[in-house]
Amino acid sequence: MELNAAFLQIMNGLKDVMKSNGFTACVPKGTEDGTAPISVNNGKSVLTYTGDKGTVKIEYFENKISLFCSLSTENADSDNFKNMSTTLFDIEKADERSVKYVVTEIADGIKTTYADEKKAKEKLPKPISKSAAQKGSVYYDLVTLGSRFVQIYPELRDAYRENIEKYGEFLADDFFINHGNEAFRKTVKENNPQKMKKLFNMLNDVYNNGLNQTQSVIAVTILGSLYDDQELLANCVDYMEDMSLNVIEINKLLKRSSWRSKLEHPPVYKPKKQKKKNMMSSLMNGGM
Repeated sequence: MELNAAFLQIMNGLKDVMKSNGFTACVPKGTEDGTAPISVNNGKSVLTYTGDKGTVKIEYFENKISLFCSLSTENADSDNFKNMSTTLFDIEKADERSVKYVVTEIADGIKTTYADEKKAKEKLPKPISKSAAQKGSVYYDLVTLGSRFVQIYPELRDAYRENIEKYGEFLADDFFINHGNEAFRKTVKENNPQKMKKLFNMLNDVYNNGLNQTQSVIAVTILGSLYDDQELLANCVDYMEDMSLNVIEINKLLKRSSWRSKLEHPPVYKPKKQKKKNMMSSLMNGGM
């Protein structure tokens, strides 16, 4: 069986499950009519689907077909994908029966990954899109910061959702102090250029186009958690942009035990009837 014919049969077999989950195949430029819309890179043939629930990649490589799923919808990279299944598939010996088996495996993986995602997303507040922020019509809020952060650290997605369900809104200080900062500090300590660039591209974008409260959480709650550790700060310097000077000054303040205690032990959460200036804003605006 030819690879093109195999992918066309797989696409046909997955038509219903893809439609029910809102996925559409991505068609690379130059794809000829009647051929499967696959891209080839480093010997890997990949069929990609996207939709509101995320991104799906079906990859053929070395006589195996693998299903990779991501909950990210914005140019998801390899760090966001989870391998849901890998099936032996010898293209030279493949027949309709083996194709049906592959289709069943992939369909099960998609159902497992995305069956409850739509319901879960309905409970979560919607983040601000990049295009809207770049136009200047709106600014990034704390929900956008949290959503973008867990795209980089998908292992924290459940903690993000539980935070919103517990408080009825995204309580950013609680999430980062108890979950996000540990992952952030680990990345900074590792100082892998690729991971650092990815993390700070996001933080710089959200900071530069964010609300004051969002900027506060980035500069104080997240980057302030370095507590003036000169080695860790040095790792960040080349990646920070406009927030660099603020972050350095904030770290000097948070080196003091009194300020550090306030950050690590914020007041017990109470639903706010009206917006009030918080400790983070004090540090950003009046503490320096």
